[in-house]
Amino acid sequence: MRLLLLGLLASCLLWGVAGSAADAPAPGNLAGVVRFTGQVPKPEIITTTDGGRIEHYDLVVDGKSKGLRSVLLQLDDIPAQPKLQKAAPVLIDQRDMIFMPRVVAVQHGQAVRFDNNDLCNHSVQTLSTVAADQFNRFVLATQPIDHVFEVQKKPVVIGCSLHSWMRAWVYVVPHPWFAVTDAEGKFRIAQVPPGKYTLRSHHPDSGLQDKRTIQIESGKTLEVTVEWNKTGR
Repeated sequence: MRLLLLGLLASCLLWGVAGSAADAPAPGNLAGVVRFTGQVPKPEIITTTDGGRIEHYDLVVDGKSKGLRSVLLQLDDIPAQPKLQKAAPVLIDQRDMIFMPRVVAVQHGQAVRFDNNDLCNHSVQTLSTVAADQFNRFVLATQPIDHVFEVQKKPVVIGCSLHSWMRAWVYVVPHPWFAVTDAEGKFRIAQVPPGKYTLRSHHPDSGLQDKRTIQIESGKTLEVTVEWNKTGR
C-alpha cells in the first residue's frame, strides 16, 4: 500500500510539472520599422590620412521606405537572463578606414570580434564608464581581438587612436529581446514573454531616441512604427 501511495504521489507531481509547462502562455513577437521622414542632413566629407575622401552620413535613410538604419530597439522592464556561454562572436571589421557595421548589439556574454581588413594599422579604443570595458589595443591584419563587454545602459563608444574619424557603438543587453534596424529600417524581436514593457529606441549617431509602452500578447505579433522628422541637433 505504501508503494502504491508513493507511486500515485510521484505521478501527481509529474503531471503537475507537465501541466504547468503546458499551461504557460506562448510567447509573442515584436516587429516593425523605424523611419526618418525629415530632410536628411548633407554628408560630412572626411579627408583620410592617405589623402582619400569619405562621405559620412549621420542618418543612413533608405530612399524608398525612409527606413533608418542602425537604430537599437530594446525591451526594458524585463528580467535579466543568464550570461551567454559559447556564443559565436559578433564581428566589427575595420575596412576602407571605417568600422563596419557602425552599430552592433550583443547579449551579455557574447563577444565582439574586431578585425582589420585594411592595408594599414588600426586600434580599438573604447570609451566607457565601466572599467572592464576600457581598453586601447592595436588590431593587426592577421590578429583580430575578441572582447566580452559588461552590461551598461549607454552604448560603448568605439574609436581608433590612429584615425580620429572612425567610430562605432556596441550595445550590451542583459537579455535577448533587442534588435538593430536593417538597411530598410526594419526590425524583429522574437519569442517575447507576454506582458507590458517599455520599448526603448536609440540612434547613436544622431542622439534620436524614443520610449513607449507596449503590450505583447501570447501567440501574436505586435507591429510598431517609430518615426522621427528632425534630429534635434
